[in-house]
Amino acid sequence: MPPQVSNKLTFTLNPNTFNDFVTKVDDLCRISDTIKLKIDANSILMYSMMGSENMILAFKNYDLKTEEYFNIKEDLEFTLNIIITSAKKFVKNLAFIKQSEKIQVEVTHKFDDDDSNSDARLVQIKNGKFKLQIQTGENTEIRDLNKTVLAQRMNLKNKKWSFNVSNSDFNDVKKLSSINSDDSRRVLHLNVEDYKVKLSELSLWELEVDEVSENNKHLMFNKSFLSCINDGGKPVQFHVFETFILIKDDISNLMISFEQDFSDND
Repeated sequence: MPPQVSNKLTFTLNPNTFNDFVTKVDDLCRISDTIKLKIDANSILMYSMMGSENMILAFKNYDLKTEEYFNIKEDLEFTLNIIITSAKKFVKNLAFIKQSEKIQVEVTHKFDDDDSNSDARLVQIKNGKFKLQIQTGENTEIRDLNKTVLAQRMNLKNKKWSFNVSNSDFNDVKKLSSINSDDSRRVLHLNVEDYKVKLSELSLWELEVDEVSENNKHLMFNKSFLSCINDGGKPVQFHVFETFILIKDDISNLMISFEQDFSDND
């Protein structure tokens, strides 16, 4: 199929999982206001990232089952790429969707040369009397990643070490970090001394969270990304790689790079 031909794909959203889908999009907005969805017959890979092409400061993705969220009648033999810019506004607009009525999506898209990928140009969501139109973003606005690349990058075999933070301690860390959110401090310190893992903000507070076999470690990362961690009332496991920390669960990955420059450019 030649790339200059526009095509249309029409499907409906599952009303039972619509709120969960919107919640996940909203969560990714905490990383960046640009979100990419890669949809095929089996899965929906959705992600956002902060940083440049060569240096990703933070990244988060969800890997969802297509059939649980989208009702696509035709055989989807390609990957549909949808880039949503101004994603925070998109989430606010979705609040006008009524789940009691059918939620129909029409995507205008164009195929790549090999027909295995197609890029969305326009997305329309129709719901009763309401219609929402989204002009999608360009490929230059967010780096293209796939599940193979992510699996290689975030393979736990490559981690250096790990530590756990109980749900109670994790909540305390978030509360302590938020107390000083109005000042110039944005760095959370991770120290391992006498085999004890401690999280802290220098000259303010320190909390011992775990004991490990590692020792004499000192790392730093942006504390604002604590709000992006899914804890679900369970202990949070932090996997430490060479240049980033990875937090995984069944359907998501969150990667936070270590701080290198402590100047506040906000």
